[in-house]
Amino acid sequence: MKLSLPLQGYFDLLKHQPGEKKFVCINCGRPVAGLYRQISSTVLKIIDCEKCKKPADKYIEFEVLIILIDLILLSKPANRHILYNSDCKNLWKIGVILILLEAYCFWTDAFGGITSISYRSHVNDPFLSERGFYLSTVHFVAGFVLLYGFIYLFTRALHRTVPQVAGNGKTYPHMLLHGVILASIVKFLFIPIIIWKENATETGMAIHIVLVLMYFVISLVQIHSVVSDCARSRSCLIVMLAFIVKAYFLTRVSVFLQEFI
Repeated sequence: MKLSLPLQGYFDLLKHQPGEKKFVCINCGRPVAGLYRQISSTVLKIIDCEKCKKPADKYIEFEVLIILIDLILLSKPANRHILYNSDCKNLWKIGVILILLEAYCFWTDAFGGITSISYRSHVNDPFLSERGFYLSTVHFVAGFVLLYGFIYLFTRALHRTVPQVAGNGKTYPHMLLHGVILASIVKFLFIPIIIWKENATETGMAIHIVLVLMYFVISLVQIHSVVSDCARSRSCLIVMLAFIVKAYFLTRVSVFLQEFI
């Protein structure tokens, strides 16, 4: 019985020519020629990885809901399944939604407890008020580009063995971009701030935001470790450096954008 979930079509298996090693074992990360063998029209057998001798991708038998639960639990195999063995062609849409969500929270001063930056106009003018939302959107687009760019640069500088082409045939910059968007999915947890903003204290909202951002950083470290094939300690160093440098440059960008209020 299939679940008709909204994300059911977002993470379908990739389709490759027979014999091409463009799938990846979710346990060890090594390329495999296929994930299953079709015994009959109704029976499939999962292929074992030649290196680790474990099922190459157990998630092909799981519903999307189970995969999402494992993603929330920061499972490396679940991340590999989505990034390497699934067709993530619609992942960019999730990225756009998340940027708009953050921009809306920022525009409505929901993040006021952790930052003094604001693009809201105090003039009672609908046009100026709406312009603040567009400036907030530009702010978070710039933040995403800076974070992705600095993670890429620091990875190249501190981890010289980055694969040029991933096990599924995609380039490293492409996989890293998908990884950053996948880690950002945790930002959907900002939605309760919008719903219960009027009934929450500023301290409570600030704690909520900090916890979500900490979860985002941990998720990004885990996914960077998967995509870059490096130790978590090095991934943690790279991600933290990227966040610090991004915060510095984003502050400069916000000063420039505030001139348009």
